[in-house]
Formats: sequence, structure tokens, C-alpha cells
Amino acid sequence: MLDVKNTRYLEDLLNELNRLQVGNSNYRQQTAYKLDLSRHVIAPESLHDRETAHYYVKTAQLQLHEDQVEDVAKMMSLAARRAYNTTESAFSVDMKVKLEEKRNRFKAFGLRVKS
Repeated sequence: MLDVKNTRYLEDLLNELNRLQVGNSNYRQQTAYKLDLSRHVIAPESLHDRETAHYYVKTAQLQLHEDQVEDVAKMMSLAARRAYNTTESAFSVDMKVKLEEKRNRFKAFGLRVKS
């Protein structure tokens, strides 16, 4: 299961790299190339916390400005959150029923429901 999530994490970063290479500024393209750093992470699931990702990028001895360090850390942490956090579709049937009941209670009181 972890291999599937690791693959999803790397695919997400590759898609981000491809997206940033086309029609963006030189700064964005250089920042995107630094995403190759993520291939060398031993435990990429630990990067879901942005501070951990920032520390990892900062200690990688790359010649980056502080803004680029923050951008790379942000991209890596977002990809890790998307890959390693449990999505609602992976919940059990019982959990899905409980979530739907909770949403219905919120709707009954006229509160907004985040979906």
C-alpha cells in the first residue's frame, strides 16, 4: 500500500514539474527543477508537515533563495498530503454513513457544510 502512495506522490510532483515548465517564468521553472530533490527522500510521508519539508529543503545544500525554499517545501508538502492522507473514498461504509448523518444534521440547523 505504501508503494502505491509513494508512486502517487512522485506522479503528483512530476505533474507539477510538467505544469510549471510550460509557459511560466524562469523563476518558476528553476523552482520546479528543485522538485527532483524529493526523489531522494527516505520517508516522503513525513513531508506532509510544511515545516518538516522546509527543514529538509533548507538542509539539502541547494543554492536557493529563501522564497524558492518556501515554494519547493510548499509543493512537496502539498503533494505528500494529497498522497498520504486518507481520502473519504477509502473510508468504510459505516464511516461514510456517519459522515452523511453529520452533514444532514448541519444542514438541518442551517449551517454550512464543507464537502
